[in-house]
Amino acid sequence: MMAASSEASQSASVVAIRKLATSDVPAVFAILQESPEAAAWSQDNLLQLASADPAAWVAELNEVPVGFLIGRIAADEFEILNMAVHKAHRWKGIGSRLLDSALQFSRNAGCVRAYLEVRASNEPAIKLYARHGFTVCGRRALYYRDPVEDAVLLSLNLSGTQ
Repeated sequence: MMAASSEASQSASVVAIRKLATSDVPAVFAILQESPEAAAWSQDNLLQLASADPAAWVAELNEVPVGFLIGRIAADEFEILNMAVHKAHRWKGIGSRLLDSALQFSRNAGCVRAYLEVRASNEPAIKLYARHGFTVCGRRALYYRDPVEDAVLLSLNLSGTQ
């Protein structure tokens, strides 16, 4: 009986990755509010993306969104527009799971390259992307606001060839 109870509690805390729904917007907005390193978007922006964009996901723990990733496809490229994980759930692999899902989606859609920009001071995110094979390909001076900061541009070859 003890093993079954332990298994049930472990399965209850499994993170699921699924498409972003409009009902997720309040939770995603709350995650954004506590994530100054992420791009600041309004609830209206999130509602538009949730109702129209197929390249948006949430990470869900016990049926509660704890992270999100939003991207877009342009021609044969995939761009990650925004990603954040709730502070209480960082460093648990949730960002990696979201990123893996987005990159698999983009490969399946025929994309050959993925891009993103990240605050120059956001070392944890830069390290996360590097672990997934992204490399620095440029810099945008004074790109971010509140506070003003450079953006580091990263890219990843999705086709498996250089």
